[in-house]
Amino acid sequence: MKLLAPVGAAVFVLACLLAPQGLLHDSYYSDVHVYGDYARHMLAGQVPYRDFSDEYPPAAQLVFLAARSALAFKLLMTAFGVGIVWLLASVYRSRLAVAVFAVSPLLVGSIYLNAYDLWPAFLLALSLALALRRKCVWALAVLGLAVAAKVYPIAVLPLLLLYVDREARRRGLIAFVSILAITHLPFAALGPGGLKESYWLQAKRGLELNSLGSSILLALGHRRLENQPPGSLNVVGGPADAVATVSTLLVLAAIVVATVLYARGRLPFLTACAAAVAGFVAFDKVFSAQYVEWLAPLAPLGGLVAAGLTTAVLLLTHAVFSHRSALAEQRELGWLLARNALCVVLFLWLAASPRLLRAPARGYRSSRRRPGRRRCPPADPSA
Repeated sequence: MKLLAPVGAAVFVLACLLAPQGLLHDSYYSDVHVYGDYARHMLAGQVPYRDFSDEYPPAAQLVFLAARSALAFKLLMTAFGVGIVWLLASVYRSRLAVAVFAVSPLLVGSIYLNAYDLWPAFLLALSLALALRRKCVWALAVLGLAVAAKVYPIAVLPLLLLYVDREARRRGLIAFVSILAITHLPFAALGPGGLKESYWLQAKRGLELNSLGSSILLALGHRRLENQPPGSLNVVGGPADAVATVSTLLVLAAIVVATVLYARGRLPFLTACAAAVAGFVAFDKVFSAQYVEWLAPLAPLGGLVAAGLTTAVLLLTHAVFSHRSALAEQRELGWLLARNALCVVLFLWLAASPRLLRAPARGYRSSRRRPGRRRCPPADPSA
């Protein structure tokens, strides 16, 4: 176990070197060219949301500055990935999770280092690790930063609040809200309209081509596609609008299911967190290829079957992204349908696996109590 972290980190870096459009390529690829434009604006003294349009949350700006150089940005993402490996090895102590995540750059392919999603993924992994180490207030503070970088970590907030005792919960929630406020207030003061528009732009997005709902409609013969802000190809029309609404409701339902199962002692804490994130990815109305990087650190914590399903989802995402031109022409839908179906299966397995295996839902190495029991102390001096 002592060698797990350094070996895992070495394999991860090697995978980043060998991955297409990885560390051996210094060209601006995919979203990195957008980040690079943002970086040049900021380094010229311009303020995001006020002086130029910015579609991403405030804490994303911290890493966009590195994108003045494509290689520097990829190195920063690699560093976050190494941090995730270290957490999986030293805190979560999961060989399966380290193995899957270490090779994930090769499994996912060219998009892997060319989006900033490893930043919120690292913050979420760090937040949960702090909770396991009984640093509950710090855990919620880091979760606040993760949500300020990308909204999806909000899926584990109710689980983390259940995990802590009442006094730590109150202080942690204050820390969570404070970090959100600190990251948002400067931009809200300088460019309130632009900040509001960036969130509204994401909230009103339609049914994106790669989503579960889109793949079902396309398979049923719905053929109306349209490019819409902020640059995604969406399925449009009345049925698509209805499916997009249902997709949002299903995301909320998945989070509720994971939370209720954990509260009733039927899921371990980390499995419940993985299920909440998997439900968010599987059912959301937008499914960009890089979103599978949210799954790679957490989903394998659900055991061997979950690790296998995660690996398959990553590989199929590589295929979907490679066939994106054909998908835009509504051809070769099999890859997309298979990937989205496996994401749903992954969520269902994570939510049901303790009962399917007829095993009691126990905590991880940090505890042998029932997962519904709160393990963070009410007054942790070092939190």
